[in-house]
Amino acid sequence: MATHEGHRKRIYEKMQKGELLEHEMLEALLFNAVPRQNTNDLAHRLLARFSNIRGIFEAKLAELLEVRGVGESLAAYLFVIGRFYANYYEDTRREKEATYNANTFKDYVRKKYSGLQQEVLDFYLLDNAGKIKAVSRFETSAKDGLSVEIAPADFAKLLLQEQPAGVVAVHNHPSGYAMPSKMDDTMTAQCQTACSFYNVLFCDHLVFGKGGVYSYYEAGRMETISKKYSLGELLKEEEN
Repeated sequence: MATHEGHRKRIYEKMQKGELLEHEMLEALLFNAVPRQNTNDLAHRLLARFSNIRGIFEAKLAELLEVRGVGESLAAYLFVIGRFYANYYEDTRREKEATYNANTFKDYVRKKYSGLQQEVLDFYLLDNAGKIKAVSRFETSAKDGLSVEIAPADFAKLLLQEQPAGVVAVHNHPSGYAMPSKMDDTMTAQCQTACSFYNVLFCDHLVFGKGGVYSYYEAGRMETISKKYSLGELLKEEEN
């Protein structure tokens, strides 16, 4: 076994134990970009030039190319990773700091879901002030491999774990129109029932697809669904 291959094996073993030091994290990241070379010296040179991993990911392409052993492809690799995580954390920060507004949320949905090719179902969990405290995503899991389904028990579990004050559901129809299906109506009713049971406000269910965004709230259907599938109404039906 080559020396660098043995070293990589030791890095992987430390990775599994969660014991990686900063320069070893960088080494492991460089494995994909430099597959058949020792990345230890390169990792140390990068850290010496930019002080820490954050400095490396915030560096300009020209600055990365100044480091010995960094060519155009490796510089581009590190640069893109840095910008990827910068965008990721900025998006996460905006979502967590954002406040749900029924009048403007459709614009957000239109921008957020326009590029998705796979159907997803997201639940935006709100605090008492209407701020988005978390987003929980469910991806394609239905038997047809195309649509997204969520079991009522899984949604109830989500409410128990996160304990939101309000919920907004959003999903997309990548190849269809922005009109809810019968399955969407059923899911909306089930989610409303669970929210009523746990005293959570189910604010809206929005569907993105061809033609824009459909909002159950804007269409006036949320009020009807909220009344019909409230815990009190269901208990009345049981009594009758």
